[in-house]
Order: sequence, then C-alpha cells, then structure tokens
Amino acid sequence: MSDKSNLYGLTLEELENLMADLGYKKYSGRQIFQWMYQKNIFDFQDMTNLSKKLRAEMELNYSISLPKVLEVKVSRDQTVKYLFELEDGNLIEAVKIPDHPRLTLCMSSQVGCPLGCKFCKTAQIGFKRNLEVGEILSQLAHVQKTLEPEERISNLVFMGMGEPFLNYDNVKTAVEIIMSVLAFGIGHSKITISTAGHVPGIYRMTDDGLKVRLAVSLNSADPETRRRLMPITRKYSLDELKKSLTYHTSQSRRRVTFEYLLISGITDTINAAKKLVKFVDGIPCKINLINYNPSPGLPSEFRPSTENDINRFRDYLYPRTPAVTIRASKGIDIKAACGQLAAEYQ
Repeated sequence: MSDKSNLYGLTLEELENLMADLGYKKYSGRQIFQWMYQKNIFDFQDMTNLSKKLRAEMELNYSISLPKVLEVKVSRDQTVKYLFELEDGNLIEAVKIPDHPRLTLCMSSQVGCPLGCKFCKTAQIGFKRNLEVGEILSQLAHVQKTLEPEERISNLVFMGMGEPFLNYDNVKTAVEIIMSVLAFGIGHSKITISTAGHVPGIYRMTDDGLKVRLAVSLNSADPETRRRLMPITRKYSLDELKKSLTYHTSQSRRRVTFEYLLISGITDTINAAKKLVKFVDGIPCKINLINYNPSPGLPSEFRPSTENDINRFRDYLYPRTPAVTIRASKGIDIKAACGQLAAEYQ
C-alpha cells in the first residue's frame, strides 16, 4: 500500500482546494480533474498543461491509483464481465452490456450486500464494506479504456453488487463526477440507480434533487412473498415503499422503473399479476419483466418461468399498467446476468 495520497475519487472542489493549499492556482485542480476523469490519464508527467514544478510535486507526494482488473470474461452475446481486485484484496464485478445503439455499464456500489435477497448470488457473499468514490468511478474508467475509438459508454445502471442507497454519499458523489462535462459527461437521464426498496434513500435522493432515474427491484407485490424473497420488506413495508415512490414521482416528475423477477409458481401467477397491478396504480412507471437466472447455491425450488407463463403475465399487465417490457437477460453463460454476480475468481 502506497504512502502517497490517492487523488482518484476527489471532486472538482476538493482538487481545487488542494491546489490552493499547496500554493498553486485553483484552476490547476480543474486541469487534474479533467486529466483523470475526462481523458483517463493517470500519470502526472503526461498532464502537459501543468507546470513542471507542480508535476514533480504531485508525483512525489500523490498518486492516481485504480483497482486492478483481475479477469475479463466475454459472453456469447458479447456481454463482458470485469472482475476487479481492490487495494485491500476484496473483489467486485461490473458488466458491459451491448444493446445497439446503447452501450450500458452495470456498476457495483458495495463489496457484497447486506440485504440477503434469496434469489441473488451477491447476497451469499454477505456484506464486507462500501465502495469508495474512486472505486466506483474506476469501474467506468477501466471499461472506457477498453473501448474502440468510436465506442462510448452511453448508459450507467447501479444494478451490480450492493444496495446503492446504503452507500448513498459515495454513490451520489460518484454520480455527480460522472455527470460533469469536465469528467465523463454522461447525462442524468442516462444514469439509473436501482434499489431493493430502501425507503429513506428514496426520500433522500428526491429531496436532494439528484436528477437520475430510479429503478426499484420489486419482484413481488404480495407482502408475505416479498418478505420471504427480500428481507428488507420486514423493515420497509410495501405500503411505505409505495408512499415513498408516490412522493418521488410527484416531486421529480419522472417515472419509476420496476424490475420484476419471474420465478415459476411464485411470482409469475395471475394472482401475483393482479397484486402488481394494484401496487403500481397511481405511480407513473414502466415494468421490466426479468426471468429468474439460476445459479449454484440458490434455492433449488426457484425455477425460471416458462415462455407461456411469461407471456401470460405480460398480457395480463398490459394495458392495465402503463408500460411493460420483457427484458432478455444477457451474459448468462458467464454468470453476468441479474442476480448472478458473486465476484468469484477462477
């Protein structure tokens, strides 16, 4: 571990203040900010618009350090999964998902996850720690470096490992850097934060005016079933969740995306569809239906829905709900699909 202070993850204001503290003009902090986040340059000697004196001082006392890419797996459908090793040896994953013309990066916000959702491999890791701002940003930075000159990550989804709202401050700071035109320059409408139903986080995001899209991993609108599948429901009930989402949509003027996992005989019945229709009533939304992706170690009674049951479920929802999409899972063969991230190194 280096004794030098790592600058990666600092905000524009923090870098400007650092330069002022060191006796340099604040705009030098802006220049470093651009080099790191906009140009993906991490060697101070390559930051040619900085004075030689400043470059030498920065190299002596500071570093720009990112986690190491440990493994890259490519799916038959061209989905790519990246395994990162953090400085303390912990592992996280991110997934690049091609869907022309979009190129989406699914990012992690925690090492593991404390929520214990029964259908998710990440839950089996348990919770280790929150990711730092730089560790969140580095997922995007590393993937950007692998792209062809004409390619660009167009969309970001915080749907990887962890519950983003349990790492709210670091996720918010990372998102603000990502949106900056001096950094990655990805617009707020192209960024989605997905929550398992952390009600305080929904209120906080809304009141902070964080103008990104909100997705909710709902998976059941039946209280008993959702408590069994998603223990967070014992702390934040479906009624409390609906109240927070009604507030969010009324204040933000943006619709919510509901991610709904179809598990055969459990969440894909017509009775389940009726309860879902009732739950989303009055909430501007769209619903993404996702078939369950089996993984070793998950409950043996969980099975994917059949095509007929998926179509029947969708046909009941629409036109009773505003918008319904069957979302095809990608990267299943490399365990990169929804619920399959486990940060395992072979």
